[in-house]
Amino acid sequence: MPGKSVLRPFLLLLALALLSGCGFQLRGKITLPAAIGPVHIQGLGEYDEVRRELVQLIRFNNIQIADQREQASSILRISDRSSDRRVLSVDGNGNVAEYELHEGARFSLLAKDGATLVESQPVSTLTTYLNSETEVLGKQQEEGQLRKDMQRDLAAQIMRRLQAQL
Repeated sequence: MPGKSVLRPFLLLLALALLSGCGFQLRGKITLPAAIGPVHIQGLGEYDEVRRELVQLIRFNNIQIADQREQASSILRISDRSSDRRVLSVDGNGNVAEYELHEGARFSLLAKDGATLVESQPVSTLTTYLNSETEVLGKQQEEGQLRKDMQRDLAAQIMRRLQAQL
């Protein structure tokens, strides 16, 4: 029996070594170079959910957010922000059975002097949900939660692209 007590810690250490060796990282862990900070986010309103997510992710990297462009070392420019819903299918009675939701934007990262650090590029996310004529309030709440999740995903896509290109 003493062999089992020695074997467990060894197996645990082996598993941890394998995980660290394969490049495993916790989901959401994005590392940006500190040299880009402080960052000014341009093109999104103060209460925009994508902006809130970006601010949180940038601060998580110990990079400051600049309220004014003049205080920033770089400008994260967001443009062509879109949020759409379209009918995907209808039932036999002509009622909407399924919707498709889309969230999208373009982003670029500029240095304080206007030089392009990351070229302008699109990001988008798409999802569908079933519509129920009898559960209207629940479906409105579901759509709101789906949108929030999609906006969080949009911000994460921007951060992953920044990480890959810086």
